[in-house]
Amino acid sequence: MPIVYACAASHAPGIRAWTEACPQEQRGKLFSGFDEISAGLAAARPEIVLLLTSEHWANFFEHVGAFCIGRGETFEGPIEPWLRVDKTSYKGAPAFAERLLNHCYANGFEPSFSHEMKLDHGSMVPLSFLEKGAGWSLVPLMFNTLAPPRATPARCLALGRAIRPLLDAAPERIAIIATGGLSHDPGETNHGRIDTAFDNAFLNRLTNASLDELAAYTDAQLAAAGAGTLELLAWICLAGVMGERRARVIAYEPVVPWATGIGLVAYDAAA
Repeated sequence: MPIVYACAASHAPGIRAWTEACPQEQRGKLFSGFDEISAGLAAARPEIVLLLTSEHWANFFEHVGAFCIGRGETFEGPIEPWLRVDKTSYKGAPAFAERLLNHCYANGFEPSFSHEMKLDHGSMVPLSFLEKGAGWSLVPLMFNTLAPPRATPARCLALGRAIRPLLDAAPERIAIIATGGLSHDPGETNHGRIDTAFDNAFLNRLTNASLDELAAYTDAQLAAAGAGTLELLAWICLAGVMGERRARVIAYEPVVPWATGIGLVAYDAAA
């Protein structure tokens, strides 16, 4: 069955933890964007949400792989008590996760897997805007964006391309959400700097479906816009899944109090 919905959204913790710090006009545009994503997902009636995401030293310490698939029966988050997001338990889809894992191995990718994956703000901020109790199950696919070596943007794009046939052939209605980015450098030398030129160029590549240009990014180019910008590996993977389909920018705001370029995009032709 074709993918029923696809989108990407930033996951800065300030979106929930210090909401009021954002200027009202920016906040209104962004929250309207999150409402649009929530409505789009609800209208698509997915059975499974594949979450392309990253974490922040919540799960991986001694073992850090390029990609990790969550095979749990349930996933709970957030782990941060200060996030101002209610603790929520999401039903997993271990049978689908196993099919995804086996498909990756059969097509040149060897992700790790976890039965006890925890969800931090990287997943929970976007999920907190979605309709609860909608009946869909969650399968996280996490990207290492913290510790080098990391998968390259070209490799992440290729992963998206590789898993598309599995998603098209699946009997379930599947939606995909990528989280992270845009430019930000949390706790680093340039904390608070937002690279709007980078953000706009990246979003243009999504809206033009410029896959070769997305694959051409280097680790260093992403990191130059801030260490947290490497979370866009998940967005690049989503672009690989969607192929020649063009993303539509729902909202973009450089939010100084959240120290992040906040973006939301959707693929209108995904259904």
